[in-house]
This record gives sequence, C-alpha cells and structure tokens, in this order.
Amino acid sequence: MKVYISNYLSKSISVLNYETFNLEEDIELEERIYPHHFCIDKEKSLIYIPSSNDGVLYVLDLITNKIIDNISIGGSLSQVALCNGELFVSNEDSNSIYIIEQDSLNPIGIISVDEMPHGFDFDHEDNRLYVPCINSIVCIDTTNKCIDKKVDTEFKAWHIKIDKEKNEIYTSTLDGKLVILDGTDMKVKKIIEEFLLPVQICFNYSKNRVYIADLGYKSIRILEYETGKYLESIEVNGNPQGLEISKNEELLFVSDTQRNSIKIYSTLDNSLLKEVKVGKEPTTILCL
Repeated sequence: MKVYISNYLSKSISVLNYETFNLEEDIELEERIYPHHFCIDKEKSLIYIPSSNDGVLYVLDLITNKIIDNISIGGSLSQVALCNGELFVSNEDSNSIYIIEQDSLNPIGIISVDEMPHGFDFDHEDNRLYVPCINSIVCIDTTNKCIDKKVDTEFKAWHIKIDKEKNEIYTSTLDGKLVILDGTDMKVKKIIEEFLLPVQICFNYSKNRVYIADLGYKSIRILEYETGKYLESIEVNGNPQGLEISKNEELLFVSDTQRNSIKIYSTLDNSLLKEVKVGKEPTTILCL
C-alpha cells in the first residue's frame, strides 16, 4: 500500500511508503499542471489529474511517471472521480459536471449544477454523485446522467462526505458550519457551529469519531459520531486541509499547506507519529 499526495504549487505527486511513512518519490508533472485533486485507477496504474490552471484533465502513467494523455475541458477544474469506466469532473467556472469515457477520453455529457461545484463524493453502491454548490446540494444519478435530487440551502456548501452507516450526508461550509443531511430526502438534520473554516471530513467508525480539518482553527476538530458532540482537537501547528484515514482506522493522514508536509497521527491517542516533508501546498491524500 502507498500514500499519494497532490502538491498544488510544486506541480507534483508525492508517494509515501505506507509501512515506513518514508517518501519514496516525487513525481514531477509538467509546468502547466496544478494538481489540487486526483483519482487513481490502481488496476491500470493511472492517475487522473484535473488542472485548475489550464482546464485540462491529464492522465499520468504510474509505471513510467509520464503524462500519456489529456483532454481539454476548459475553465477551473476542481475534483475528479472514477465510476464504472467513466470520469466525472467538476468545473467551477461553468458550474457543471463533465462526464468522460475513461479509456478513450471521449466526452459523454455535461450536467449543469449550481454555482461553484468544488468538492463532491460518490455513493458507489447507489451510483449517485453528491455535489455541494453555493446555496445548494445536488444529487446526480450517474447511470441515467441526470439530476436525481436537489436541495436549496442557506449555507455555502464546500466539501461533502457520505456516511453510509447512518445514511447521512456531511457538508462543510464556507461560513463555518458542519451540516448533516438525511441521505434519503436530503433534508437538514443538524447544523454544528464549532468551526471557523472546515474543509475535509472523514469517519472513524471503530472509535466513534468524526474528524474535520479546520483551516480557521488550524486543527482537526473531533466530534462524537453518534451525537455530533464536540470532543477535542488535534492542534496541527499549520494549515490542515486534506484528510485520509487508514483502512484499519488506526492512522490519520493530514496535509499541512503551511509547512508543506504530511502529518501522520495515531487515532488511539491523537499523537503525532511522523511528519514528512513533501511538495509545496499539499492538498489531496489517497491511501491505496
């Protein structure tokens, strides 16, 4: 298993050894590629990277560490996800989700959503893509390529995470809230205001915890999973942005955009196990 990190300003992908946490390599991308987010097809050893700088989706071969293909979409590309041989790419400029055939990179379609679709999350069981926008959340049926549900909101949704255990949707907002919605009708169930600028969210089911990276407080805010009650914080001493939890839920990986590092914490006692220097402005983290 390896840990992959996108470094936005360094225009690179860092690769850590999961067992030792040592930096194995920095894959330098081309000058015009700014990787904020990415997804990986492990079977094909390919990384798909949307570049916000030039509006192009790039394909990186993990065996050769070379860009082998690309498709120009235009606009400010943010996130990408792979599902059933199709790539879904959010475009903040055109307020839309682009759908691209994985192997050929041929365009399949465009689904218009609301303003600034930044982050999203896939429900692979139900083939649904949940897209947070400013003042709305959109649920896309990825099989029929249409909007299945939409709810208008009074908060500025930014990042989103699906909780399949309780059939809920967690959304961090630009106005300092964590909003929990019902996964069926998308009605708001709870609003938690323990934050300044929450970003990414992840769950630790074995320890009944929810972790939220908060740029404003420069910490990882920890909630009790069952009640949503604030428990404690991990002080990051930097700018936490990306979050990833290990498969066994014993490790929490945090990208620190101030110190240009990945910090690995024990979920047993929240202690810092190691800090690894990577490229400039690390954002997304994936453990595969």
